[in-house]
Amino acid sequence: MSIEWALVFFTVFVGLGCGIFVSSVILTEWVGKATQVRRISSLTALAALAAGGFASVLHLGHPERIFGALGHPTSGIFMESTMLGLVGLDIIIYLLAIRRGASKRTLRVVSIFGLIPAVVLAFAVGYTYVLPSRPAWNTLVLPFIYLTSAGIMGCFSLSVLIAHTSSGAVSSEQSLGVAESAVAVTGETVAATLKKAVLAALGIQAVLLIAYLVHLATAPYPDVSRSVARVLAGDLAPLFWGGAVLLGLLVPGALISKIKTKGAGENFSFISVTLGLVCVIVSSGVFRIVMFSLGSSVKPFYF
Repeated sequence: MSIEWALVFFTVFVGLGCGIFVSSVILTEWVGKATQVRRISSLTALAALAAGGFASVLHLGHPERIFGALGHPTSGIFMESTMLGLVGLDIIIYLLAIRRGASKRTLRVVSIFGLIPAVVLAFAVGYTYVLPSRPAWNTLVLPFIYLTSAGIMGCFSLSVLIAHTSSGAVSSEQSLGVAESAVAVTGETVAATLKKAVLAALGIQAVLLIAYLVHLATAPYPDVSRSVARVLAGDLAPLFWGGAVLLGLLVPGALISKIKTKGAGENFSFISVTLGLVCVIVSSGVFRIVMFSLGSSVKPFYF
């Protein structure tokens, strides 16, 4: 099957936006850490979702027909667009609440109405491809890979934003002659939390990739175009091993493991987490390319 680039960008950007917002809300509103990044993380999530929505419209060929597609409530486009709109609207309300200095309780209530559809949306953009007519896609492992990928991208994005704001805070306090111990302790605590979250998500992603390979090996209507041999040792092997495994698991895992979470002055490395973010975003796109390449139909078996 040919690669649908508009859908690749749509699912990557939507996963990125949902991941950023969910990880930010959990860390800032429910864990109570790194509250200084609430505004910038929400704006970044909103921009990513907008980019994903734009890519989705371009996929139609005739963008003006989006209104016709939205007229069918049972269609996948309608469901995804509805959830995308709900998440975007909630982020805007959340930003307004922050600007007006709303209480912690209010911010939690507002954020939860966006957190739930954001998780559902990250799962749904992968569930759309679960089709019996395409054996390589006919598994719930796919949407869970999309969901886990969104979480990894979100955690790395949040790490980049925290590293940026923390370095600015340290410089500002040093210029005022204030001790940096409080900033270091805060950064250490946040770093430990995000490090555990990322390593756990990477472990889950590794298990899901293995599960997907097992599905390819056991799926009905076997064909070389969607075989596990093609992924592990065929023309898709460089993409799988280089993109999904190296860039998606090993490099991010090594970079996040280098973050020290104990001792004075230990904090995020802006370069390391930025490189990790680039790797997981590229890996997310590469996996979708592999998925589309495996999406041959069972139709030839009936002719």
